[in-house]
Amino acid sequence: MANRGNHDGTEETTVVLRKFGINETYQLAMYLLDQYRGTTLSCRYEIPPRLVPAESRTQLEEAVKVAVVDTIMKHPMLQVAIVDHTLKTPSWIQLPSLDLTQHIQWNYLPEHDDFEHTVQETFRTQLDGRFPDLSIKQPGWKITIIRQGNAPVMEVLLTWNHPQFDAMGAKVFHEDLIEMLNAQADAADKNNNEAAQERTGLLDGHILRLPQAPPLLPIPLESLTKLPVDLKFLVKALWEEIRPKFIERWDTSWAAWCPIRASPYKTQYRAFFLDNASMQAIQALCRKNQTTITGLLNGLALIAFSSHLDTAVASAFQSSNIVDHRRNLPPAPPEAPWVRSDRAVSNYVTQCLHKWDTELVARIRSKLPGPADTDTDATVSGEGGRNLLSADLQRELWAASARNRQEIVDKLKDPLRNDIVGLFQYVTDWQATMRGLAKRTRQFSWLVTNIGVLDGNGSGNGKASSSTTGGGGGGGDTKSDDRWSIGRAQFGLSAEVPAAAIEFSPVSVAGRGMCVAATWADCAVDVTLGESIMADLERWLAQLASQS
Repeated sequence: MANRGNHDGTEETTVVLRKFGINETYQLAMYLLDQYRGTTLSCRYEIPPRLVPAESRTQLEEAVKVAVVDTIMKHPMLQVAIVDHTLKTPSWIQLPSLDLTQHIQWNYLPEHDDFEHTVQETFRTQLDGRFPDLSIKQPGWKITIIRQGNAPVMEVLLTWNHPQFDAMGAKVFHEDLIEMLNAQADAADKNNNEAAQERTGLLDGHILRLPQAPPLLPIPLESLTKLPVDLKFLVKALWEEIRPKFIERWDTSWAAWCPIRASPYKTQYRAFFLDNASMQAIQALCRKNQTTITGLLNGLALIAFSSHLDTAVASAFQSSNIVDHRRNLPPAPPEAPWVRSDRAVSNYVTQCLHKWDTELVARIRSKLPGPADTDTDATVSGEGGRNLLSADLQRELWAASARNRQEIVDKLKDPLRNDIVGLFQYVTDWQATMRGLAKRTRQFSWLVTNIGVLDGNGSGNGKASSSTTGGGGGGGDTKSDDRWSIGRAQFGLSAEVPAAAIEFSPVSVAGRGMCVAATWADCAVDVTLGESIMADLERWLAQLASQS
């Protein structure tokens, strides 16, 4: 217990709520060592007509502020700060209030500015930005809102420090925020806005008073369920930790082609968008071939990496998928404000590992076009040519994609047995562990973290509605054209120094299409390689969509 200053000048006692969980401690160690900086999930919000005119700007900002406050009150992990970050096990502490000016920033662009360029540049900047010093004791998240003139849309970028919550938690944030916005049926009414401020505890328009009673935080994964580790799995993990470097070179699936480098720290970010028609066509192909978008992206990455790296550099690969374990959690406590376990803003993800052996990679490379096949005619026809997938390569693609999906399904049958988080239980000093990891051979060539389909209609349950337009749906007497909605989303991670060489982060909005993004460390991965792999994925997805 310690004293802390309040916004009204009084002193209050710091209440330690709980120690960090394994995932939180691991992520904080990376942040403190500058091996990671931030994660961003950005959504394009479509503004109701009543709030679009210039004279409604005050009401627009007020409506967003009140909705953010309601979302904060629903999710205690948005209310807490870190203490004892220099110790091996930090803690979460209760805060008396939040200064919303530190968490909500509006950026209005003049009409002549390039809105899309500003969004993308802001996104990139947010990924590499640092949060305020942890000693300040404020939550590690912020939203930046970009709007041009009186446009009917605005971009809302949520950027957070990963110890605070994972990307599924960020998805819940946006879904709850759009729900809260739509719950304000008469937000333009000044008196109702004042009532909302009183209800939410806002002082001076920007200081949010938090409840005096200690908030109930989501319980860490390892405290909710068992994480059994078989002896064979543990011994193998220990051997990989202590084995000499010359033995590491025997396993050619490790990403030795991409040495781990920590500085200068800079994230390269690239993204492309698929419209809803293309997305629907690709999903139909995935169902036909017993796989998912995640499986397909792994299959496409396998072909792309096999194409751009030769056998002497990489004869096999390892990759990783991020797996959300909210589905495996017990029901949320009755008093939990987030109501359901799958709606918790917290850290509940682990990894599913995949190995692509030399025989498979060699077979894929044998079906890649040679230099003579890369002429214009081949490119246009799609019969051969590096630029499009041949029939033979498509057969390999769907087989690899289906296998990837099956490995995830098998993992989920006994999800936390021999899981990497189970091994993390034996780590006593995460900063020392991460420093050591940065000196070893990189394990993964790529990673896919797919947060799935975001409900952009504010349906109130976090599940995509049946609407294919993104507008309307739900809600009392409010007209459908007077509701908020989300038209698109994009998702990205800052470079994670010891993790996969390239990290793919797709996200979809129901009825609106998908964004596929990729990030990598500028000092470790050649920009030409990263851009070429992303160009392959974009081209091949367009090809597959056109075939359906």
